Amino acid sequence: MQFPRGPVTNVLAVINLVIAAILLVPSWWQYAVISGGLFPIRLSSGSAAFPDIGFMVPAFLTPLSAAFLHGGVAHVVMNMLMLLLIGKLVERVLGGGLYLSLYIGSAYVAAAMECFAAFMAWPMSVDMMAPAIGASGAISGIIGAYALLFPNKKPKAWGPIPAEYARPLHLTIAWAGLNLALGFVGPGLGISIAIWSHLGGFIAGLLLARPLLLWRYRRA
Repeated sequence: MQFPRGPVTNVLAVINLVIAAILLVPSWWQYAVISGGLFPIRLSSGSAAFPDIGFMVPAFLTPLSAAFLHGGVAHVVMNMLMLLLIGKLVERVLGGGLYLSLYIGSAYVAAAMECFAAFMAWPMSVDMMAPAIGASGAISGIIGAYALLFPNKKPKAWGPIPAEYARPLHLTIAWAGLNLALGFVGPGLGISIAIWSHLGGFIAGLLLARPLLLWRYRRA
């Protein structure tokens, strides 16, 4: 089986793997997470609650910088395998530039959803001070776009809901159910699942896939 070319996907995977390799030094990893991780509290109160470590990524860029940080070798390898398997197909359809826009946009929507969940739980939750890292929110957007662009069967209506709306709704419910199940069993396996980030990224992929596709072919 020959996989499609995907230069942007390849570059994203290489960047993530190189950063992960550099940050195998524990002190460097801790510095990178504090300076570039997504902390919901930074988006509400700035860096006042953080130690003075020198360089800090601007808060509005942390949804993107956090997408290039991972919690270990297994974390980055699983994410990059998923990106390489699915991302190249989506990149082939959208083209490199729009595909990269989808990736970045999904990272930001995923971060917004994660922060919203933390804000709603405040002050009862410690999630405001917990860093969210990893490319899974952005990759969830790629998965959402893939699921919409490559249906395994013809979409059908749900009663009065037309097929064009029923399929995204069905996919969102299925994705939410999968992540809730993983979130339930994950802690027992020592795995932390960013449910809200995954859901936000996936919804972004569903919403952006068709407009980006139309944009590409209107400009062709």
